[in-house]
Amino acid sequence: MEPSIASLMSGFPPHPDNQVKASNWRTPRLARWSFNHLRQLLPTAPIAPASVPAALAKAWQDLRWLEFTDQQNQQHSLDQFLRASHADAFAVMHKGRIVFDWYDGFGAADQPHIVFSITKSMAALVAGVLIGKGKLNPDCLVTDYLPELCGSAYDDARLQHLLDMQIASGFSENYLDSDGIFMAYRRAAAWNPVEEGVETDGLRAFLTKMPKSTNTAHGTMHHYCSPHSDVLGWAIERAGHDSFANQFSRYILQPCGGRHAAYITLDTFGAPRVAGGLCITAHDLLSIGEMVRNAGQLNGTEIVPSAFINDITKPRDNSLWMAQNHGEGPRLFSEGNYRSQWYQTGNSDKVICGIGIHGQWLWINPEKDLVIVKLASNDIEVDSATDRMMLAAFAAIGEALS
Repeated sequence: MEPSIASLMSGFPPHPDNQVKASNWRTPRLARWSFNHLRQLLPTAPIAPASVPAALAKAWQDLRWLEFTDQQNQQHSLDQFLRASHADAFAVMHKGRIVFDWYDGFGAADQPHIVFSITKSMAALVAGVLIGKGKLNPDCLVTDYLPELCGSAYDDARLQHLLDMQIASGFSENYLDSDGIFMAYRRAAAWNPVEEGVETDGLRAFLTKMPKSTNTAHGTMHHYCSPHSDVLGWAIERAGHDSFANQFSRYILQPCGGRHAAYITLDTFGAPRVAGGLCITAHDLLSIGEMVRNAGQLNGTEIVPSAFINDITKPRDNSLWMAQNHGEGPRLFSEGNYRSQWYQTGNSDKVICGIGIHGQWLWINPEKDLVIVKLASNDIEVDSATDRMMLAAFAAIGEALS
């Protein structure tokens, strides 16, 4: 472990420079500890693993020294890149068997790590189960399930608009915001302390006040907004008559043979941060990815309806995806798309993936029978240069194992 992080949260009490708390947990260096220990800082709900955990088949290969070339034609080894990008855990599954895993910092095989917006992709899988059970309908209005949202940005929006991030809202996903709507959102979700003189009624109350867009309509543009996934989580709870944590355990983690308890952050009223608060181990996330790679099945059992998974992976018109960022196109995946909280990469292997800020990845390559998980504590929320290097590394791994 790096000397600079080895002293984090050590001592009774820790030195002020090494003290991680609710007001600084996403800052550089301190995040190396907090992203692996978030339940010690924020309110959380436990997510139970399988009563009989599934053993993972292994076919070990040492990929540490696998080399790949970045966009500047520079050579890197996988080990070098993972250390430089503050990876905490990295795991590769090929044809249903773990071939490689790697840990650094405070990462460990039994250590749940926050996955940020990969939580959105996990929530979509729960929604897919409820759709298969007839408890949710993507063609119904969001307000059919959540009448509390009448008058908000979600008026007249269908559940599929929510899943696809095609809600016409006035929200801005600005991670550097210090006093606007995104900061208010973080306070509502209890991700930032509420300062003296500032009040919050919690996440659900915040969602009921989501501002409408003044110049667009639902279904006419791709507009990535994390609160939409919190609305999805609320609809899941309302339709499934149980907490999101319990439903994710029952419908996803336990059937996938989860080996370790996961958890999700809560606001101070007990509402889950479904947009980004899931904390889970790399191996359990790998198993869920393997289930998705197999069209919703694992070990011969259907966990998520294949029709829902096939709808996520099916190529479709991507004009709304391409028109984002004022017509400049997407940050990644210029031929890709976004469907039901998952990214379609548009590459020849039909890869889909979940992505979270600070370097979280769930990469599913059905053509190469490959699933890769990267959990990290990158200093930067959105680091396009590192992400593009990660894509090059994914491609090299796929070629090496094919």
